[in-house]
Amino acid sequence: MQFQQTDNPSPTYAIPSGDHVVTMRNRKRMDLTSVKTIDRFDQEEFLVRTSQGQLQIRGEELRIVHLDVDKGLLTLEGNVKTLHYDDEDGHSRNILTKLFG
Repeated sequence: MQFQQTDNPSPTYAIPSGDHVVTMRNRKRMDLTSVKTIDRFDQEEFLVRTSQGQLQIRGEELRIVHLDVDKGLLTLEGNVKTLHYDDEDGHSRNILTKLFG
């Protein structure tokens, strides 16, 4: 994935359209890109369909802070405990396999 620096003097980068990026801060705040749909959510679990498959996010006191359906952006807050991907074809892959495998 390549980032393109914007004309803005602050260190902000534009994410190429279609790239799926997950950013987590201290397991308390999570930003996701390329979100297609949110299949289900409550305070303990989110099922999010992304361009890279279905992502299960488990934790405590999870809540949506920001959702932009048109741009596919989602920001969550809460105590994030696990992330788990299922490929579009139904095969499971954990986050480490997703990142490094």
